[in-house]
Amino acid sequence: MFDPKKVPFSYRESFLCISWLEDGFWLRSVRGGDEHTDFGRLLRLEVLEDGQPCTPEWSLEPDALTARTAKGHLSLAFDGAERIVLQAQGLGLRLSSGASPYNYAQEAADHVHISIARQDLRCEVWPHRGRKSLIAPWNGLAADSITLDLVPEDGMLSASVDLFRVTRLPRPFAPFEAARAAAAAAFATFHAALPPCLPDHAEGHRLAAYILWSGYVPAEGQLTEPAIYMSKNWMTNIWSWDHCFVALALPPDLAWQQMQVIFAAQHKSGRLPDYINDRFALWAFTKPPVHGWTFAKLGLGHDRQVLDWLTLQADSWLHGPSLNGLPAYRHGNDAGWDNATPFAEGAPVITPDLATFLILQMEEIARLHQALGASDLAAKAKSRADDLFAALCRELWTDEGFIARKLDGATVTCGNSLLLLLPLLLGSRLASPMRDKLLAKLDNPDFLTPFGLATEATTSPLYRANGYWRGPIWAPTTLLFVDALDRCGRGDLATEIARRYVALCQTNGMAENHDALTGEGLHDPVFAWTSAAYLILANRFYRLARMISR
Repeated sequence: MFDPKKVPFSYRESFLCISWLEDGFWLRSVRGGDEHTDFGRLLRLEVLEDGQPCTPEWSLEPDALTARTAKGHLSLAFDGAERIVLQAQGLGLRLSSGASPYNYAQEAADHVHISIARQDLRCEVWPHRGRKSLIAPWNGLAADSITLDLVPEDGMLSASVDLFRVTRLPRPFAPFEAARAAAAAAFATFHAALPPCLPDHAEGHRLAAYILWSGYVPAEGQLTEPAIYMSKNWMTNIWSWDHCFVALALPPDLAWQQMQVIFAAQHKSGRLPDYINDRFALWAFTKPPVHGWTFAKLGLGHDRQVLDWLTLQADSWLHGPSLNGLPAYRHGNDAGWDNATPFAEGAPVITPDLATFLILQMEEIARLHQALGASDLAAKAKSRADDLFAALCRELWTDEGFIARKLDGATVTCGNSLLLLLPLLLGSRLASPMRDKLLAKLDNPDFLTPFGLATEATTSPLYRANGYWRGPIWAPTTLLFVDALDRCGRGDLATEIARRYVALCQTNGMAENHDALTGEGLHDPVFAWTSAAYLILANRFYRLARMISR
């Protein structure tokens, strides 16, 4: 499952990674989020055999990326977050970069200094054993290209690469084996703190743990806490609902960090940014208020802080466009289901999931007020939840189920989206006939495929196999509906959906989403919330097995 052409090689709290792009392996920087059209390219890596580029077999472990040919092997490891060390026998390594404004390379007796100006990064390459050969033709302002060959001496090569914005690390270099052992130990400590699993799920569990561990970036710039990017391939941001599902798989202290990093950017109006990275927060969109539901499940404490965050966020939604007391989404991006069919006819749109999340958020606000001894404020929050539920049923319920409406009250008629079934999260609030009707829609091949829950009914004329929120299976929807089914007394169906999703990820990897009819991984092949969902759902079977054994 550790396919180096899909899974970036990185280190906890590092902005650096080595990953496969369309033309080979690249050392990359993920600073600045996913707006970089060059994906943060720093230096291309090519393995040399007899001084010429070759095509080795690559393998990946959490502590090393290794290339092998018939003539030797070459391995790379992280020595902390800003240094990479390599060790090779019989093989060399070429580091290269094409023309880019202001790039340069300068050779000293014992190292080479390279500046990749576009990424605001410099590096120093130090051969400790072996020889270096630099070609960097100067055009008066920059190097037209940079090619640095590291070649073995007496069959052996070792070197280190420091990458930095201001100055090189002052600490001494660690030998390759020491660096590799330290990385392995750091990963093992993180892995051991995650929800346990059964032996059958161990391989997927290890991959999911590595994706989360290596997905961390440090507190820097806009990021007030170390946090997990959704991917170090190309989805290099933290979106303000993705982080919730990731937090659910983490130990309490790390879960708190993951929640706090988004709320540190909360606007005084209560609105959360669409996403955040070290350099930028995007405000054109936001994401749905799943945060009350999340904090209720996490039970982290920090009651006063959480209460302030959730209250401000809920108020920001309730003060927006609405229909008879029900708030609307201005765009599908705000719902997280960017192009789902309820938004196909335009927006603003009132969909039942938004009221559902706000009801759950008001319930959590009421609980927090009660915990802090403010019974009157708890009652007020509970009353707001009740009013929202009454409006939800009055405006969006029909004999066929929940619908979506425009601000003028017109019904959205296109498509058949799974989003319309999310009020199942309200569990016992729903009258039995309502609940049964929604459950019948969910427990149906139109939505429940052999691999999990399709986001658009497979019989819908708007279903698309690779249609983003118009068909594929996603981690957040799977977690939400597993919880919804538990709340509705259908733990059997929740467990079956969990089983299918865990099997899907074990077979097809931790991709951003999956084809609902074939299981194929789609879009970014490595995604944090998919990994988190795998850990959470695999742990369900561990807990069930322990209950049975008792």
